[in-house]
Amino acid sequence: MSPDEISPLLICLDLEAGSERLIDYAARHARRCALPLRVLHVSRATLDETKRQEILVRIHKLIDRPLAGLSLEAIDIEPGAPEDVIIEVARRHDINLILLGRRHRSTVERIYVGSTTSTIISLATRPVLVVPVGVAGGSGK
Repeated sequence: MSPDEISPLLICLDLEAGSERLIDYAARHARRCALPLRVLHVSRATLDETKRQEILVRIHKLIDRPLAGLSLEAIDIEPGAPEDVIIEVARRHDINLILLGRRHRSTVERIYVGSTTSTIISLATRPVLVVPVGVAGGSGK
């Protein structure tokens, strides 16, 4: 990245309930700070081209209106463990800020499922901004 380029904000989308809130926050932050954007979706499964295109359509439905007029560098859809992929993408693209959504989970879910957000916070070498996007049993809005 050249010295004149501004490193982007990385929006990590899981496409679950509440993703709209994360996109809306990212759009406001990017406008306020004049940051370019990069969107990342990580799939734990390997995706064929048909599934990849389905995910891309879902992402565009979420982002096209709220991110209109902003600089969108790329939409990345990558396979792997979310925490590993997010950290690697942030490093590879010299990300300014990693933006994650956090849902309120039950105690049992937190104990047995773990938290991608917690792992990223502990591993990231870039700033991480966590946006609450919903509550357990709620609509996420």
